[in-house]
Amino acid sequence: MRKNLHINENLPEDILESIVISSTEYAIIATDIHNRIIIWNKGAELIYGYSKEEMLGKQFPPDLHRKGLPNNEFLFVPNNETKSRLIDQTMYAKRKDGTFIPISITSTPRVNKNNKTLGLLILTRDITRYKLLDQFNSVLIEITHLINSSSSIDQMCSEVCNAISSFLGLPAVFICLFDRPGNFFYINAMTGLCKNCTGHTCGYHTCAKDVAENIKGCFKTYTQLTINHSPLSEHAIYEYMEAHLPGRGENFIIHIPLISDVSIMGILHIVVSEPQKTFLLKESQILSLVANEITTGIQRKRLIEEIKEYADNLEKMVKERTRELREKDAQLVQSEKLATLGEMATGIAHEINQPLGGISLITQGLILAKKRNKLTDEMLLEKLNAIIEQVDRIDKIIGHLRTFARQSDQTKTPVNIKMPLTDVFKLIGEQLKRQQISVDMDIEENLPYVLADHNRLEQVFLNLIINAKDALNEREKVQQRLVSENDADGQIVPPDKKITIKAFSDNKHVIIEITDNGIGISKSIINKIFEPFFTTKEVGKGTGIGLSISYGIVKEFNGTIEVESEEMKGSKFIIKFPIYKENSMQK
Repeated sequence: MRKNLHINENLPEDILESIVISSTEYAIIATDIHNRIIIWNKGAELIYGYSKEEMLGKQFPPDLHRKGLPNNEFLFVPNNETKSRLIDQTMYAKRKDGTFIPISITSTPRVNKNNKTLGLLILTRDITRYKLLDQFNSVLIEITHLINSSSSIDQMCSEVCNAISSFLGLPAVFICLFDRPGNFFYINAMTGLCKNCTGHTCGYHTCAKDVAENIKGCFKTYTQLTINHSPLSEHAIYEYMEAHLPGRGENFIIHIPLISDVSIMGILHIVVSEPQKTFLLKESQILSLVANEITTGIQRKRLIEEIKEYADNLEKMVKERTRELREKDAQLVQSEKLATLGEMATGIAHEINQPLGGISLITQGLILAKKRNKLTDEMLLEKLNAIIEQVDRIDKIIGHLRTFARQSDQTKTPVNIKMPLTDVFKLIGEQLKRQQISVDMDIEENLPYVLADHNRLEQVFLNLIINAKDALNEREKVQQRLVSENDADGQIVPPDKKITIKAFSDNKHVIIEITDNGIGISKSIINKIFEPFFTTKEVGKGTGIGLSISYGIVKEFNGTIEVESEEMKGSKFIIKFPIYKENSMQK
């Protein structure tokens, strides 16, 4: 053997033979000058499925490899004219069972000390795992793009099925969602199944004896919340298969649970060949990652649909509730909060659309890089992290919206005034920018705490800033009308719209000043602005209880609120809260 392979003479024969024969990761094959196989190691048996007894002494099969392989030229090296030739490429190996697997193959002539060609040395390696990992990367990129698109849940699930089937070359993929009220699973989206499969349902059971044999795999998945598999021919969905299944081996269906908050949301089903099943069950974390992305997408789509429905109905609901809540003083605070959100629905939608636009650009860039074969692992990681940042931004906006809309439990805790002041701009910041209103904030460092409620303080500050915004826009309208009436082009220059916020302490109080250079308040009504249902706004533009509720909230926290104003110059609201001291909680 040592003579044939032309190796280091100092290497012991038994060590060399052990390395060659026992290697399982690489197939090591050698042929003689007549193209007969003289070495067929354990790795070759595992990759090709033929035992060494079946192959040793036989001619090298001309159909053992496919894809760009000139049979005679590659498999037979008759003289030393090709002694320096090295073939190193990726192709497919045909296994004994007729299936094909992707391999990396290296072939080089074997020569002796006199450079005489003795035959070929062929090394191959099964690269199924690397191929599938690359395909799954493509799937995850596509799913990330789909879950952040503007499509509906049904459309997203359908496109996800198509993407998984296309990228992984699977004959069928389908998603079953759980109908909790009806206690059954139904096919929401599919590819590779007949259209009449949409009528197929699977009841939710807790006892195995109540489950038919042809859905036992699904039962294990939704009761154990684990990945399971079944022979496809034994599963109920087999009769709905649309196309002829590839390969000669048995096909399987893998069931992957879609889990939300440790409860089942649905099941992703994929139809795979035997080699694919073996790999995927071994690398089950890949399937879990895909399932997590799909689950996140479904949750996000449902949340967006809820927000849209909420925004569509909010204005009507708030008007009706405002009428009813005039007789229920205890609920006025929550009513005003909902009314504020209703007026701001467009602005909040814009806040969410900005990061969604960023996500769309990033995913488009990834797809383009993938098409141009320029997508590196580093670029993928960087862009996915950027997407996560934008998703986190959306989650924070939605989470803050939910927190703000939630009715307060009336408890008091130490609060840093800076937090509710800055949180206001999560809801209204983008709206102020679009209306060209600048905000100057001057908040003293290390402000003392006050005893209050973050949520209700934020409502007070939001009401005051919305009023300042409206006053600025009203002054702008008046200025424009004056210019038009007096035909004074260029003579009346409206000032920049500006809101100034200051927060500082005087050792006894924390003081907040919110100033605008808007329309101002006339002396005849300035003493009425904190009265319930008093408003100077047009019908439908305000409830008239915002300042009244703000006044009540400030008083509840032992604070004071005052206003200074001059018509056509602006207004300043001054709020004072006593500084929190720990022993005050004992009172």
